[in-house]
Amino acid sequence: MKNRFFLVIIIIGLLFSIKNVRANSTDIQSVLANSHRPFFPGELLVKLKAGISIKAAKSIHHDLGVSQIREGYNGSYQIIEVSPGKEKEMAEAYSKRPEVEYAEPNYYLSAYFIPDDEFYPRQWNFTLINLPDAWDLSTGDDVKIAVVDSGVNPFGIDGFGKLFKNRVLPGYNAILGIPGGFDFGNHGTRVAGVIGQETNNITGVAGIAYGAKILPVKATCFSGEALICWIVNGIRWATNHKADIINVSLGTSYRSQALEDAINYAYEKGVAVVAAAGNDSNDEVAYPAAFEHCIAVGAVRYDKELTYYSNYGDALDLVAPGGDLDVDQNGDGYRDGIFQESFERFWFIFLDWNYCYSAGTSVASPHVAGVAALVKSLHPEYGPDKIRQVLQDTAEDLGDAGWDDKYGYGLVDAYAAVSY
Repeated sequence: MKNRFFLVIIIIGLLFSIKNVRANSTDIQSVLANSHRPFFPGELLVKLKAGISIKAAKSIHHDLGVSQIREGYNGSYQIIEVSPGKEKEMAEAYSKRPEVEYAEPNYYLSAYFIPDDEFYPRQWNFTLINLPDAWDLSTGDDVKIAVVDSGVNPFGIDGFGKLFKNRVLPGYNAILGIPGGFDFGNHGTRVAGVIGQETNNITGVAGIAYGAKILPVKATCFSGEALICWIVNGIRWATNHKADIINVSLGTSYRSQALEDAINYAYEKGVAVVAAAGNDSNDEVAYPAAFEHCIAVGAVRYDKELTYYSNYGDALDLVAPGGDLDVDQNGDGYRDGIFQESFERFWFIFLDWNYCYSAGTSVASPHVAGVAALVKSLHPEYGPDKIRQVLQDTAEDLGDAGWDDKYGYGLVDAYAAVSY
């Protein structure tokens, strides 16, 4: 009966989304069809310098032969339509104008997630970061954590409201620019589960900051793909809606000024942003994690070794459990993935709730976001710099002494952080 009710809600939500997508100038099906490209064809993100008049702006667009223009979130930038194949050429042309602060393609981001469904392992990852002792001091009460991802579903195996109790706030669909946040992809729900799934309720599994509020921001398609503008809009919306911490378990190898501006905007408003370092097995941390005002998180496995897939490099700040589905180092009979509740799906069709293994920096990042929430709950006055300092100062040093490019400042330590 519960699953039938859930399916009805899914269908209604899907029909509503389809109706609105058709009215939106960005065709989601086109996004999916072209997501193998580095950026969405025929679009640029452009920001004019402060003080440029509307008349001057129109003149710039007219000079460059552009007529189709949309406003980004709160007018913080513009999305302009150009001829497909001319994106870089037009970005260069805009960038040469003295009135333009930046112009860039609308790059794709991909969810850093390696799924594999098994059933009911132990959550070794929480013990690895000394979480049980930390719960005696903080559970994340009065903290609001935004999950900029595929959305968050509040249902759960035991019915409506059981996954996060009543802690899921009204969210935002950054793709359509409407209220929402429902998850068709399951990635965001798993990430949110690591951050703060309902805990100490006899059933299911635990979450880190299970007293915190979850603010869902839907910014990816059910396939896990996203455009820069969706992530930018989501980060800015979450900031304006009083998020204390934002988790972004998504990334791209392309540096985007619009994305960095959004991270800086959150930072200036006192919001700590945590992001996944990436699953490319190379020495370049992905964006937005690599930006100065973002806490970049790599992944370790049970033995605290850096995982084979985790990115590393100069921008890395911390590491957290990300899991390794190829080994069983703790000897519990299951592969060492990160176990969390979410739902199984076929394409965008809901099948059933389940407990599933996964691995990736996508699930490492919310470990740090969750611990940051535990700290913020104890110290509401702490801003992003102080939260970063606490997490770095109390991390378990791994690799070379002090900071190094494989482990950053080390493995996040929940108990040490709340005891700081």
